[in-house]
Amino acid sequence: MISAMSDSVNLAAGDPALWTLGVTAYAAAILVCTGVAVNAAARGRRRAAIVMAVTVVLLSLAGVVVAVLSSTH
Repeated sequence: MISAMSDSVNLAAGDPALWTLGVTAYAAAILVCTGVAVNAAARGRRRAAIVMAVTVVLLSLAGVVVAVLSSTH
């Protein structure tokens, strides 16, 4: 939905099956990164553990931003 006053886009528009697939891939990415971070920490690979932990945090923050944007527009 695009209004004349602003260029806001309805983020909820779209095929529900595609949204389900996207949310599933998003959750899988977070779980895989968490698993890699735990495995790397257990094996003493500090840099890989930190990178994966930061990736999990960024993915989580991106999810919060998308959720807020989709609920306000």
